[in-house]
Amino acid sequence: MFKKIALAAALAATASFATWDYFPVQEAGKGQVEIADITNMQGKATWLETSIRARYTIVQNFEAGIQIPFQTYAWDDGKAKDDAFGLEQIELMLRYQFLPIMNVFLDVDFPTCGKHIYCHDDAFQFHFGAQFSQNFGIVDFGSELGLKLETEGKNKGTSPLDMNIGLEADFVVNDVIIPYVGIGFNILLDKDDDTKISRTGETGIFPYAGLVANITKMFYLGADLTLGFGEKYNSSDKTLIIMTVKAGLNF
Repeated sequence: MFKKIALAAALAATASFATWDYFPVQEAGKGQVEIADITNMQGKATWLETSIRARYTIVQNFEAGIQIPFQTYAWDDGKAKDDAFGLEQIELMLRYQFLPIMNVFLDVDFPTCGKHIYCHDDAFQFHFGAQFSQNFGIVDFGSELGLKLETEGKNKGTSPLDMNIGLEADFVVNDVIIPYVGIGFNILLDKDDDTKISRTGETGIFPYAGLVANITKMFYLGADLTLGFGEKYNSSDKTLIIMTVKAGLNF
């Protein structure tokens, strides 16, 4: 059961937060470093994660980033899991802005999980697609269309193709507090190799809301809440809840 729940959380991350954001690439020579604490809850299971990530615009319009996540603790049906600590999938993130309002991206997840951490059958995952963004006064609108696939793992199975659609609105009323809302959709496109049953069209829906507080030009804090719906998609009738708090540095 716990592995199914962990998979649901991974799918939620793909739906809403696989790429760093949906907006234009920063200027050449600029970057960010961020640390986030993530609490995941679904039914009687709770698990905690810490993610360290960084991105940097190497040349104008081309950004490279890396994310290193750790699972730090977990409870399942009220019982602590003693072996729940470990490295999760390290992710390499690349984005290229070819128009002022358009980006393409590629995220690659490596099978780096610890022995007791669910890791998609030791497979490489690839998430790629395009992003569109536009400013409407105080609203910065960002969107994404992506496709996720993965290689065969040690059990010679692959997960179904997964398409994601993301929409987000950031409300830039001032430069200090920036609230945002968004929604992600994950749509399965073929059968699940684990069950051999077609799940084409089954959808997970992941609304979220949060804010970023720019304490100084260099330092910021943020928090957000994501909910995951879709009983068939998540293999659970329990709502997935993801709460994130983060701190970052601009350089």
